[in-house]
Amino acid sequence: MDAKKALQVWVEHPYYRYRGCAPDVDVPGRAAGDTALSLDAWHGSDRDGSEPQREREARQVAAVEVCLSCPVMVQCDAYANSVVVEDGKPRLAEPEGIWGARTALERHRAFIKRRHEVAVPAPAEQLKTPQKLRVLEALAVHVSPEAVAEAAGVDVRTANWQRSRLVTQLNLDKGTATRRELLAAAVERGLLDAAVVVGDDGRVPAVPPPSPSRPAAAGAGAVTGGVEEGAVPSSAVPSVLHGRVRRPGRGRRRVIVGPGQLSLDDFLAPVVNVFPRNETLETAA
Repeated sequence: MDAKKALQVWVEHPYYRYRGCAPDVDVPGRAAGDTALSLDAWHGSDRDGSEPQREREARQVAAVEVCLSCPVMVQCDAYANSVVVEDGKPRLAEPEGIWGARTALERHRAFIKRRHEVAVPAPAEQLKTPQKLRVLEALAVHVSPEAVAEAAGVDVRTANWQRSRLVTQLNLDKGTATRRELLAAAVERGLLDAAVVVGDDGRVPAVPPPSPSRPAAAGAGAVTGGVEEGAVPSSAVPSVLHGRVRRPGRGRRRVIVGPGQLSLDDFLAPVVNVFPRNETLETAA
């Protein structure tokens, strides 16, 4: 319900003046539902510093007890938890305080849980992109993710991502939305022609669940821990790059000698010539 309409329903209720949080006529500053309570019990007193936890909890419990006996509790709750949009962002009509026997924290949690119901609808230009329209048209005819992707001319991952975006932009619940609901919302927004939609039993999800990893075929080696059994580990395969051979555990190089290149003896000759010749040792050898 619109916040203004909900407020009107609440304040024009015949029992509105008997609400528990109304000012008591005989005890100023006290609640009509319980004169032991200050009118600040529903919102917290204006004080310097934070309110001690025990005081806050006791105040909230007492205020909720009065709410539970209030003749307009339902109307109060409907107004306070209706949604208004400010600067393009939805929020509760009354984000602070106890309303309808619920604390601000409880009401915000409920608001977050149903945020898909109050999200700002996506502009038409965001919904009518060529790829989204192709995915919708494919989804209208096919059920399996592979068939939808093939008909849309994209891979399965892209098709599923676009389906997820459409669910969000059409204000559907990602956790429970079905293919039927997604297509119905698309028809309502003018994205699809209802005549082309092929129905299903209502149990096909709008966004397919992630595909489980499939084991390799027999004889090809099973995949365990990210390494395929029966295959040679990549670390055991020498890598040849620009004439170099790298082997595990060793940093040796093999110099491939070709035409116009120096031989290994040519490399070692200067080193050998540094040491003087020992004729005695050569004779003994």
